[in-house]
Amino acid sequence: MLHKKLLPASVAAVLFAGAVSAQAEISGNVTLATDYVFRGISQTDEKGAIQGGFDWSGDTGLYAGIWASNVAFGGATTEMDYYFGYAGETDGGFGYDVGFFYFDYEGESSLDYIEYALGLSYADFSVGFVYSDEFGDGGPEYMYYSAGYSLGLTEAISVDFNIGFTDTDQDDYWEAGADSYTDYGVTFGYSAMELDFALALIGTDLDDVEAADDRVVFSISKSL
Repeated sequence: MLHKKLLPASVAAVLFAGAVSAQAEISGNVTLATDYVFRGISQTDEKGAIQGGFDWSGDTGLYAGIWASNVAFGGATTEMDYYFGYAGETDGGFGYDVGFFYFDYEGESSLDYIEYALGLSYADFSVGFVYSDEFGDGGPEYMYYSAGYSLGLTEAISVDFNIGFTDTDQDDYWEAGADSYTDYGVTFGYSAMELDFALALIGTDLDDVEAADDRVVFSISKSL
């Protein structure tokens, strides 16, 4: 599915699971991370994060879920994400995913917003498109384009590459002279003892936004 925030960094917005389960199932996840970075920008003031969620997937390709993390910006303390969508794969091996996401910020409801997302994948490559008509209360309209490549070195070791571009319709929204920005990252993953370890190298082309500086994020995740 499009929404895989249990991995740190903007990788979350582009990774894609094209296969549809053979039967309906409910799964969960919990993550401890040194930072919560979304599309290249820290959501926790460069501090640690505790995250978790539950997903339901049906045998028809429908899915829904809820996910939460602590945050620290704009008066918000907790992010709650609610989402649903439809995912599948063609006989030729092309994956597709259409999703709806509601981002709810406890402590500051004016930050809430909705996204509509489309993901496509083939083999180890994926691309994504996200649209929102309002980024928070009175915020700009924006679009997010992303691409990724996942390389499985062994059954336990993987390397994921991602790049994304956020484009808003408001001048100087991110910093002086910037109504858009690019984020990028490389994530090294290792699975052992029923745990998933990830080390992500993340950056953006924003110069004057401290929360968007280049950084390294480490996380440990557990599927439930």
